[in-house]
Amino acid sequence: MNPHPDRPPEGTAPGAAGGVPAAPLTHQPTAAGWIEPDAAADFTTLFEFLPIGAYRSSPQGRMLRANAALVRLNGYANEAELLAGVADIATEWYLQPGRRQQFVGLLEATGQVLAFESQILRHKSRETIWISENAHLVRDRFGAVGYYEGTIEDISARKQAELLLRQSEQRWKLALESTGDGLWDWDLETGVELFSRQMRLMFGFGDDLPDRPDSFDGLTHPDDVAQMLADRQAHFDGLTPSYVNEHRIRCQDGSWKWVLSRGMVIRRDANGRPLRMIGTHTDISARKRADELRAARDQALAADSAKSALLSRVSHELRTPLNAVLGFAQLMDVDPATPTRHRAWVGHILASGRHLLGLVDDLLDLSVPASGAVTSPAVGPDQPVWPALDLAPLVAECWAMVSAGQAGPPVEFVDLTAQALQQTPMRVRADPRRLKQVLANLLSNAVKYNRPDGQVLVDLQRADGQVVCSVRDTGPGLSPAHVARLFTPFDRLGLERSAIEGRGLGLALSRQLAIDMGGSISVHSSPGQGCCFGLHLPAA
Repeated sequence: MNPHPDRPPEGTAPGAAGGVPAAPLTHQPTAAGWIEPDAAADFTTLFEFLPIGAYRSSPQGRMLRANAALVRLNGYANEAELLAGVADIATEWYLQPGRRQQFVGLLEATGQVLAFESQILRHKSRETIWISENAHLVRDRFGAVGYYEGTIEDISARKQAELLLRQSEQRWKLALESTGDGLWDWDLETGVELFSRQMRLMFGFGDDLPDRPDSFDGLTHPDDVAQMLADRQAHFDGLTPSYVNEHRIRCQDGSWKWVLSRGMVIRRDANGRPLRMIGTHTDISARKRADELRAARDQALAADSAKSALLSRVSHELRTPLNAVLGFAQLMDVDPATPTRHRAWVGHILASGRHLLGLVDDLLDLSVPASGAVTSPAVGPDQPVWPALDLAPLVAECWAMVSAGQAGPPVEFVDLTAQALQQTPMRVRADPRRLKQVLANLLSNAVKYNRPDGQVLVDLQRADGQVVCSVRDTGPGLSPAHVARLFTPFDRLGLERSAIEGRGLGLALSRQLAIDMGGSISVHSSPGQGCCFGLHLPAA
């Protein structure tokens, strides 16, 4: 017995799809009540010819109606076969346990469900597919739930495409992260920006950093923010094909890192407004430091070149008036008419003038090799760059010059070169004039800074394709701090006001000349142990 005479018995339906007749309904229930038979016929036509699946089911999970599209989706021949085969939608259709209960819960709470995506089984073949459901709840005029109506669309192809896209994104993300770059993915609609683990670690952060754009924007150096935002906006406005900017980001430990930030908008709305942007951060701190070092080096080289050019110009310009001063002073010195009193003054003029001329000569010599003006002689393919020279005779010749002008207590010259020459030849390749200049400077220093009745010992050794001429004195020696300043021009290590003459250029010039000839000068000293200078030159 039907308790509601104006409601059809449960399970009755209009003609079934697939040619299997069903008892015709004289009325169709709706949310508003009941409609007339002709309208029900129109509804049946629409129901049957929908290109996607359509159904009617009981709240208890029994299928009441299924259109032709839903019959085909489940692998059956007709509606009657499908209705007979499905006993419980919850357990026979949904792949995920509890999915039907979620669906019913939403439907009971809101009266409708939209785009409810689930994995289900094609009922007959048990093949897994993805579907999207839209459904609404139908009540009778008494408010009781009559049944559920809805549509079902097979979205397996779309889900497969999404899966392939995610896999593709994962692959390129892994590929980019393997380079050490940090990745970011910004959803401008939701305001969520995801950062890769590598990007967080790059700046010393963990998972505690929020997934928001201002997480790293807020760590950008204040001086770099304006340009970063301008470059980003230019890409948003379509003025540039991609976003590229270099800026500094503060790390968790307070230090700053330079990054090259690159990105591109990959989705826009119909009006061109950016919706999603992805990009990378590359640590370029090392490159920036290298750029700064190169700039500093270039600046230092330019300053050194300017200094050398100035020294050369000044040295040449000073020679002309200085030679005139010395020339007239010499005339006064040899003139018999010069009073005796004035002759002493002339002697001071000559001494000071010769000292100044020596300083100018040293400046000129120092500036010439530094400016690259000292070059090896032009030679043929079978000739050496520098001539081969016997070092021992040159040492003896230079000592003769130095000892002739020696003032103060005598210093003993100890020549150990003869013993060395008995073991192996000691010929070097060097410029003869420059080599004499270097040897004379080293021997002169060994005399000037020696103790009274001290010794100057000269020895020769051969090692690693070079000949080393050692000049050792028995003077007071030097501290490590003074050794570090030895080759600084004009630095006399505090002896400027001492009785020892000097201009502080000899060692600086000697080292530059040695380098210019393919060699070097080394020094070993300690307080109370004297100094030992080593002139290293290519062996012939």
